[in-house]
Amino acid sequence: DPSSNGWVDITRTSGPYNISTAGDLWSFDQFGTVLYAVNINDVMQSVSVEAAVGTNFAATAGSPPQARTVKAIGDFLFLAGLSTNSRKIRWSAVNDPTGWTVGTNLCDEQEFPDGGPVLGVAGSEIGYVVQDRSIRSMQFLPGDTNFIFTFSRVLKERGCISPYGFTTVGNTLYFAAEDGFYALLGQQVFTIGQDKVNEWFVVNSDPGGRAVMQCVSAFRPYVFWAYYSTSSMAAYDKIILFDWSQQKWARGSIAAEVWGVLATTGLDLDTTGSEPGDSLADSTAQSLDSAAYIGGRPIVGAVNASGYLSALNGPSLQATLETAEVHLVPGYRAFVSSVYPLGDVADGMVAAATRERLQDTAVWSAAIPLEITGSAALYSSARLHRFRYTLPAAGIWTHAQGTMIEAQPDGSVA
Repeated sequence: DPSSNGWVDITRTSGPYNISTAGDLWSFDQFGTVLYAVNINDVMQSVSVEAAVGTNFAATAGSPPQARTVKAIGDFLFLAGLSTNSRKIRWSAVNDPTGWTVGTNLCDEQEFPDGGPVLGVAGSEIGYVVQDRSIRSMQFLPGDTNFIFTFSRVLKERGCISPYGFTTVGNTLYFAAEDGFYALLGQQVFTIGQDKVNEWFVVNSDPGGRAVMQCVSAFRPYVFWAYYSTSSMAAYDKIILFDWSQQKWARGSIAAEVWGVLATTGLDLDTTGSEPGDSLADSTAQSLDSAAYIGGRPIVGAVNASGYLSALNGPSLQATLETAEVHLVPGYRAFVSSVYPLGDVADGMVAAATRERLQDTAVWSAAIPLEITGSAALYSSARLHRFRYTLPAAGIWTHAQGTMIEAQPDGSVA
């Protein structure tokens, strides 16, 4: 429970938790004004999000089963991957997250005989049951007290590799499978990573850490997965991002212990001291147009290695754009005299990778700064070129979309 003065311990008072197995994380979701938390080794915990600071988590009433993940969908709270049967899900009584008696007020459970363990449920109007080797759609049946939900298999022999590696945007499910990244809308499956990032991700991520990679919806037109690059990393150190509005990918290096969605409490500008160290609002701790003074709106947040709750609103990180490899002058060597980046950052750097044949290893040149003309005097001669445009950290810029190359034939066909 973070307050403006730091973290407040709201751990249950009945003793420490038992989440010690490697690969197990807490799963949280909110139903009404109550936050619910589960892990496979403890009974479900809950706490009011409107209670006074210092109110502790406690066991949820109604004796819900222990489970790996929790999710609120419509008028029900779902528990998935039960400790007594990993192939089962159970949902609460309608509009009652404390009602867990099967057969009472629409509370029921469903076991899936194939597809492996259930990793979780997701969705809104269209729900999904995500398994280790299967994906099923889930539809509520209003007025039907016998079945309550109907389940239809959408994918067979393909599921998610992590209980935390999927999310939904609207009715679209995004998930990471053994063979890459996918999007699922109803019965339609889209291979969003094929021939783009799937092979790269296999080479550049830790195989042992993929079972706990996290997928986060960013409240902007993209989702991202946080992952470990190597087994030596103690925290998530990389992200891979999919912009679903443009169907494009990006990657970044951001370290975090855990990612999630948060909403902040608004700060005030008076002398009550609600902003630590700035009781008179006369320091530069927060600019007067900072969103911290508004609060309440959901944003992407993370806990860093020092235990600080952080948001993605600091200075921009270093950005790198790289073009595809091209024959600038087909059949000839090409002499490149200058590269003009199409971006509005003043201090960018440009480098070129060259090789004579597709079978050769590309060699990168030194990065060249932009001149007063906006071009980089990059003198390079080769048959194959690709270009890298680096934008400095903390730079102020709004767009960068490619490069214009000044090139001419350099020699003849061999």
